[in-house]
Amino acid sequence: MNTEELFYELAGRGRVPSGELREAMFEFHNSMVGKSKYIKRTENPKTRCGSCIQRVMRNVFNWYHFDEGAPTYEGIYFSGKFGIGNIPLYKRK
Repeated sequence: MNTEELFYELAGRGRVPSGELREAMFEFHNSMVGKSKYIKRTENPKTRCGSCIQRVMRNVFNWYHFDEGAPTYEGIYFSGKFGIGNIPLYKRK
């Protein structure tokens, strides 16, 4: 799964990702450690902790939303709202 597909699948979800999507999210997150101020440490992809998974998702979306070097994808847009923990909420077009 490439980065665009990852963000498209994560956008608009009303729940924490699971299965392959969660694995891809953790893989992306851990690959960005040291490359972004929003992703500071590696996270255990085998965790079952819901708050840990939400933290990883928040870090990933903070990078996408706030980092000037992050790409912009046509298939998703910012809803204008922030969720729990100030995660930027994105929707699919």
